[in-house]
Amino acid sequence: MKVTTGMKKLDGILSGGFPENSTVLLSGGPGTGKTLVALRFLLEGARKGEKCCYVTLNETKDELLRACAPIASLSGIRGHLDKRIVIEHIPMSQSNVSMKRFVDIISRYPDIDRIVIDNVNKLLIFSESDKAFREYFVELISCLKKMKSSLLLCEIEDNERLDSCGIEAFECDGVVQILFLDLEEKPMRAIIVHKMRYTDFEPKVPHGLVINSKDVQVTDTKVI
Repeated sequence: MKVTTGMKKLDGILSGGFPENSTVLLSGGPGTGKTLVALRFLLEGARKGEKCCYVTLNETKDELLRACAPIASLSGIRGHLDKRIVIEHIPMSQSNVSMKRFVDIISRYPDIDRIVIDNVNKLLIFSESDKAFREYFVELISCLKKMKSSLLLCEIEDNERLDSCGIEAFECDGVVQILFLDLEEKPMRAIIVHKMRYTDFEPKVPHGLVINSKDVQVTDTKVI
């Protein structure tokens, strides 16, 4: 079974969408559009009657809704809020929230079809050691695989090598990257699927990602 992403061309690239019960790492630099792609993914689920959750370790609910406001296709999120879509802000800066505590919170979540965690970098910062992070991250992935589909956001420097994501990229079933490419002196967003278990896909082929006042969509044209 496949989980549609809300972006038709991306579903086509993935032979129908993300494989069910898989965890996908969405990486990219600041401003590339990771959050908007993730919200498009959850809105797709809500429209299908699925239960969706956006766990944010950075921005508040109001900040996320403000990011959606200029984009017509994302305006429907407000109508699903606290019904089919729940946005939960967990500030990791609180003294009682550690990586261990975070995994425990996720493990106790009620039945959820789609979940987004934004972003896993914060989990590393609040881990007592690299070893502890690796151990708890594996445990987190195990919890997430019980859900229909999971999207983990990971921030890396512009066009940084994906191996900088380390264990996150290794443990996740899929790895998708968004980056800026300079074409004819005009930067444009591109989306690349580096890894996706359980489905056929075009590996490491850049496709255009358009974010405008109408929608968030992958284009037909492959970026050369």
